[in-house]
Amino acid sequence: MASKSEWRALSRALRPNKRMHDSSGWGELAGWAWRHLPELLLLAGVAVVWREMAGLVGWLVPLLLPAAAVAGGIAWAPSRRVLAVIVGWRLTRHRLRAGLVEARVTSASGRLPVYLAAWPTSVGERVWLWCPPGVSAEDIEDETDRLRAACIAREVRVNRDLRWSALVTVDVIRRDTLSARRVIPAPITAHLAQDGQAGAAGGPSNTSKPSNNAVKEEVKTSE
Repeated sequence: MASKSEWRALSRALRPNKRMHDSSGWGELAGWAWRHLPELLLLAGVAVVWREMAGLVGWLVPLLLPAAAVAGGIAWAPSRRVLAVIVGWRLTRHRLRAGLVEARVTSASGRLPVYLAAWPTSVGERVWLWCPPGVSAEDIEDETDRLRAACIAREVRVNRDLRWSALVTVDVIRRDTLSARRVIPAPITAHLAQDGQAGAAGGPSNTSKPSNNAVKEEVKTSE
């Protein structure tokens, strides 16, 4: 007998994608502009600054300064980590919505969970969603494998609020802070590898078993 998750997956697969049929051009454009508002503001600010500087010192210097700033930010480790956090935050914003659309995690009328906020964490990003009627946290949890691939992440975890069941927290895991960045080999492993090679070649091993006489002498000395 099919489980509840399998029935939910079947209903999503058979559900028509009303967002593709009922969407208008102006509505899609307004939604796209709202979702990409930080990127658009950044581009507008860069364009204004470049125009003002080009009028003062020419067009070459305003082109070289942003390129130098980006190269320096990538080369310097602290700023590179900050850039990685910002890129991951914006990537999760867009890719999570695209994953929900493609997995058809919508209501029967085609409404997606409302994106409330997102915040970087030590291991990735945390996103808060508000589910419309017809969508539950279990619907999102059933599609964690697809959402993980959509967000290009290690793992995606879904938790619902105990008081407000429509409030869902999605943790996008991108880094494992407990994993070792560099494995330090132990000296005993190299020693055992040399002994194994010597034994395979038929040569004498570096570690020989102590004789009975040597053991008896050590016992007498200790006494």
